[in-house]
Amino acid sequence: MTDLLKTLTGWLSQGMPVAVATIVTNEGSTPRTAGAKLLARPDGTMAGTVGGGLVEAQVLQAAARTLESGASELLDFNLTGELAAGADMICGGRLRVFLERVLPGPEAALFDRLEALLSGGRACLLATPLDGGRRALLTLHGEQAPSGLPPDVEQGLREAARDIQAPMIHEAADGVRRLLEPFIPRPLLVVAGGGHVSLPTSRIAAMVGFRVAVLDDRPEFANPERFPWAALARAVPMERCLDGLDIGPDASVAIVTRGHVHDALVLSLALRTSAGYVGMIGSRRKRDAVYDKLRKEGFTETDLARVRCPIGLDIGAQTPEEIAVSIVAELIQSRAVRQGLPL
Repeated sequence: MTDLLKTLTGWLSQGMPVAVATIVTNEGSTPRTAGAKLLARPDGTMAGTVGGGLVEAQVLQAAARTLESGASELLDFNLTGELAAGADMICGGRLRVFLERVLPGPEAALFDRLEALLSGGRACLLATPLDGGRRALLTLHGEQAPSGLPPDVEQGLREAARDIQAPMIHEAADGVRRLLEPFIPRPLLVVAGGGHVSLPTSRIAAMVGFRVAVLDDRPEFANPERFPWAALARAVPMERCLDGLDIGPDASVAIVTRGHVHDALVLSLALRTSAGYVGMIGSRRKRDAVYDKLRKEGFTETDLARVRCPIGLDIGAQTPEEIAVSIVAELIQSRAVRQGLPL
C-alpha cells in the first residue's frame, strides 16, 4: 500500500481527482483479499488492482461514475458463474468493494500527512464515512494529534481498530458508518555498513516491503544519492549508529560492515535492542572471534543465540548480489514467522 499511497499523493498533487476502490471484505476464493486497492484517474490511468477480470472491469465502470458524481458506493460481487470465469477462478467467493473520490486540495493534504507519518514509522487509522463526509486520520501509537472527531467517537474508533490487520466497517457512537483502514508502517531494516553487499541487500529489501536505514561511518558510503531507495542513509560513528532508531520486535538488523571491529561493535549494540532479527555477515571463524569478544563483555549464550551468522539462507551464494538474495530471503522468512504466517 505504501507505493500506491505515493501514487495517490502524486496524482493529487497534479490537480486531478482520483477514484479509490478498496476491497472491504472477502469470503471464500477471491482473486484479492481485504485491503487491496485500485486507483483510477479521469483520463483512464490506473494503478493497483482488485483482482482483474470482470470484477475489475465493473469496478472501473463504477469508478468513472464516482469521479463524475462524487458519490461513494459499496459494490458487492458474488464470484460464481460468469464472474468467476472472468476472474479465472476455480471456485466462487464473495467480496465487497468501497469506492470513493479523493479531490486535490484539503482532502489531498490528509493523504500527504498519512504518507509522512508512515514514512516516519507511525501506525495510523484512516476513518472514511461510507455515505460521504470528512475523513479522519488517527495515529495509533505515541503522540496523538487532534482528529477533529468528538472524543467519544474517536475513542470508539480506537477501540474498534485495536489489533485489526485489514479494513472493517464500523458504526460509531454518532451513528455514522465508517470504513476503518489500518496503515501499518513497513518494518524497519537497519543495514549497518554501506559497502558492496549493502547496495543490493538494501535495494531488494526495499522492494519486498522493508523500510531501510543504511548506516556507515563514511559519508561517501552512506548518503541518499548512493541509496535513493532507503528511507534513511546517513554517515554516523559506528558506536552511535543505532541512536535515535526505534528498534523493536518487528525490526531487523543486518550487519555487513567492512571489518571485525565494526561488526563486533554494532552487534553489541544490536543485542541490546529487542530486534526480531539480528544477522551478521562473515565466516564461522570470524563469528567465533566476535562471539569470544562479546562473551568477555558480558553477553550470554542466550544473547548470542539470537544472531544469524553466517547471515542469510544457505543457497551457495558467491557474488554480492547472490549474497543479498540469501540475506533478504532470510529476512522475509523471519518476518513471516513473527507475523505467524505458515511456512
